This record gives sequence, C-alpha cells and structure tokens, in this order.
Amino acid sequence: MQIDLEGKDVSSDPVMEKVIEAKAKIKELQREVKALKKDREQLYEEYIDFQKARDIPVCKNTKVSGKAHKARISVGDLHGMRMDSAAVQAFLLDVKTLAPDEIVLGGDMIDCGGWLAKHQPIGFVAETDYSYQEDIQATNWFLDELQAAAPEAVIHYLEGNHENRVERWCVDQTQAHKRDADFLKSAFSPAALLHLADRKIKYYERSEIYGEGLPRGWVKLGKMYFTHELGKSKNAARDAALRTAGNVTYFHTHREDSATVVFPSVGVIKAFCPGCLCQMQPLWKHSEPTNWSQGYSIDFIGEDDTFQRVQVPIWRGKSLAQSMIQRLQS
Repeated sequence: MQIDLEGKDVSSDPVMEKVIEAKAKIKELQREVKALKKDREQLYEEYIDFQKARDIPVCKNTKVSGKAHKARISVGDLHGMRMDSAAVQAFLLDVKTLAPDEIVLGGDMIDCGGWLAKHQPIGFVAETDYSYQEDIQATNWFLDELQAAAPEAVIHYLEGNHENRVERWCVDQTQAHKRDADFLKSAFSPAALLHLADRKIKYYERSEIYGEGLPRGWVKLGKMYFTHELGKSKNAARDAALRTAGNVTYFHTHREDSATVVFPSVGVIKAFCPGCLCQMQPLWKHSEPTNWSQGYSIDFIGEDDTFQRVQVPIWRGKSLAQSMIQRLQS
C-alpha cells in the first residue's frame, strides 16, 4: 500500500522532532509493558506457591484464663528502726489498694543492729543509737499498719538472720540449755514480742523443716518456694534458680533481681528477689555505696497455682506500680 505524501511536510525539523518523540514514547511504553509482564509472572509464581503451601497448624485450645484466683504480695528486709519510712508508706498504700489474699514477710523485719550485731567491728558504736525495744516497737507499728491495710490476708513470716540473732543469744546466755533457752525466747524473741500468735501470723524458724524434702526454714506455697537467704553473689537470682530447680523467692540481698532457667525435664523455672524496705545506705556500709533497691512483688495466681509475678520497684518514696494499678482498676 502506498501513501501519497505529495504536498505534505514530512522532513522539516518540527516534524522530525515529533517523530523522535513518538519513537521515544514507543520505547518507554515497551519497557513498561515488559515490566508489567515481569510483575504478572512474579505474581503468578507467588499464587502457585500459595496454592502449594501447607496449612498452618492452629491450636484449638482457645480457652482464656479467668480472673486470678488470689493475689500474693512478698516483701522483706524492713529492718525495724532502719526502715525507710517513705518506701514503707508507698508499699502500704499499694497493699490497701491491691487487697492481697496472702502476704509473705521474707525475714529481717527487725534489725537488732546494736544489741546483737556481733559481726560489727569492736568499737563501732554507730549502730547502737536505738534500743531493742524501739526496734521491736517499729516492727510492731509496721505489722499493725499492714494488717489494717489487708485485714483479710493470710500472713507468713520467715525468720531471717537478724531475727535469728535473738535465738542464738538465748542459747548463748543459757549455755545451750534447751529449756532455759526456750524460756528466754518466750520472753525476748521477735515472735513473742511481735505477738505473732495473737496476730495469727505463721512464723517459720530457720532451724525447722516445713515440708518433706525441704531445706530448713523453707516453705512452699503453691508453685513457689520461699526462703530468706539463698546466696548473695552477683548472679544470685540465676544461682538460686539453678540450685532450686523450682520457682523460688528469696530475700536478704536487698536488691531486686530475677532470672529464668529452662530445665528440659521440669520446664521454665524463675527465681526472684523483691528488694527491701530499709534504708539503702546503712551505717555499717560507711561511705561505700550500695546497689540495694527498694520494692516488693505481686503474684497473680490461678486456680491451678500458675502465677504471673510482677516486681514492683519503689524509688524515692514512690511506687512504680501505681499507674498499672490505676489502669487495671479503670
């Protein structure tokens, strides 16, 4: 087929520019078509892969855990006259709000720093600025406030090494005569002077066994072991988990700590130290800064005794759980 070009402008510069532009446009469109074809091929391959993909196994157990069966608070190392009043007030406020069913006092709730502090250097008298009676009075005040804040709570009290000082003193004074030592204990021991029997607070002595296979002074509540003292190394929580092979809460180190260890034959094991409620710079530390931290812990416990632990730091008299508690209550 022939095209009649007679009398038509086909070679001028404007016409040639249009031809060049047209050819460039054609090449651009060809590139776009090629890219679209490639995208289409990739989408098709993805579709084929999707068709061949295996179904993802879905767990059919969709049961949602119900409301916690009970709440437990763990706290220790108050140290009587050496308590930090601001930290204690923050703790008591949380207790009143949380209304726990169970409270574990982890020991060293009294201090006995002056009268019976045999480990102190001779001549170091700074620890003797208060009497044993004042120390007991301070802890009695705390127990009064605690029971007023949580009147329905069952309270467990582990004997710490500071309470144990009195027991050892009673044995020393009686030349290890058991009946005389028991008599002195009935008059001077923290359990007697804190009126724990009248308060219906269970007291666990470090020298007694409270369950088959348990070390002395240990107690097991649900799926958690409790003991006052279980090492104080840099990795105390991990060491505690490895030594216990069970969930354990310990105290004594005065610093908040936690660790998780998995045993193939047991499962996930956790160890915790909640911290303390005492002053963070004791006299016997002199000018050496401590790495202590104030706080307590909450366990939300299911009917099968499974639990969720929340470690609550207290910093400069302020509980860091307040925002969480307010959120849960809203």
